Amino acid sequence: MKKMTALVLALLLVLSASACGGSGSQPANSDQPAKTDSTTPPADAKKEKITLVIGAGHTAGSMEYIDSLDNFFKPEVAKRVAENTNYEIEWTDAYGTVVGVSETVTGTQDGLLDFCVITTSPVSGQLPYHQYSIYLPFCTGDNALLQKVSNQLYEEFSDELVTSFETQYNQKLLAKLVLDSYEIFSSAPIEKFSDLNAKKIGGSGRNLLWLENTGAVAVQSNMTDGYTSLQTGLISGQFAAPHWAVKANYQDICKYATDIGLDSTMGELLTVNLTKWNSLPAEVQEIILQVSKELEEYHLQYTNDCRAKAYEAFEAAGGTIVKMSEEEKAAWLAALPNIPDTATELGPTGLKILSRYVELLKENGVAIPRDWTFNY
Repeated sequence: MKKMTALVLALLLVLSASACGGSGSQPANSDQPAKTDSTTPPADAKKEKITLVIGAGHTAGSMEYIDSLDNFFKPEVAKRVAENTNYEIEWTDAYGTVVGVSETVTGTQDGLLDFCVITTSPVSGQLPYHQYSIYLPFCTGDNALLQKVSNQLYEEFSDELVTSFETQYNQKLLAKLVLDSYEIFSSAPIEKFSDLNAKKIGGSGRNLLWLENTGAVAVQSNMTDGYTSLQTGLISGQFAAPHWAVKANYQDICKYATDIGLDSTMGELLTVNLTKWNSLPAEVQEIILQVSKELEEYHLQYTNDCRAKAYEAFEAAGGTIVKMSEEEKAAWLAALPNIPDTATELGPTGLKILSRYVELLKENGVAIPRDWTFNY
């Protein structure tokens, strides 16, 4: 009996020691993995993937802004997110495939695209207040100045130009991107104002207002159909920035580029679907906002570089660049009607924005070559 009692006591002591060992801290030389805090994933933990669809109405490689997205925005966002968060970004491109240039606002609103660059001119009916920089020709061809003035304009009219994306179109505005100055690419030289007479000039949206009373025939045309229209003789000239024109091979059929400095425009807006945006982690949102701001400066420099290279390529292909004198530009401007009176879609608020845009240019040293009247 005593032996049995001793065995039972020994067994109880062994079990007690095992229980205490299980609840205590492991020795330093234990082969078992150290426990980790459940709120801090291990360094080698697999990151959660976030797939984002980014698109535009234009096709891949056709415009400067698409290059800026591909070369800076997308890789920089992906890099910073991977380095600083527990997420990774996978981009899916949808340039010129999911929506056309006139469908970018509604397509992004409906979630067909997560991120989209909206070209403002083809959607003037939906974004009338964003047309301010394209209405009046010969305001400025200085892309950096346009960016500076536009930044101030968007601050002063934030309800109309920024918040409206969220309240009307289920989107958040991330960046404003310049479009390089429009020039004319043509089969015959357009060096004097009188050279416009009877010429069929292609353009899209509000830049066709620049041809009112000039004797030219305004024809709706864009970068998608411009080459064919020039090739078939439907038009004899096309409004275009040098980079787009060379990308579209206009040098094959246009022997002349008239370097006029018609106008740089704030023509591209990067937005994100608001529902998608609200689903993103806060740290990812912060990175996207930071890179979006840097994108504006990157794109500005890239656009300026593209202009010089495009003219070099145009001349290398046998093209001739002609200049229009200040006197000829003045004759062109004098022939135009008071464009603000014809911009009925702007309404009083839009005209105030347009008027303020001109004021800001003047405040920054631009000599506006015509005194426009704003009757709002």
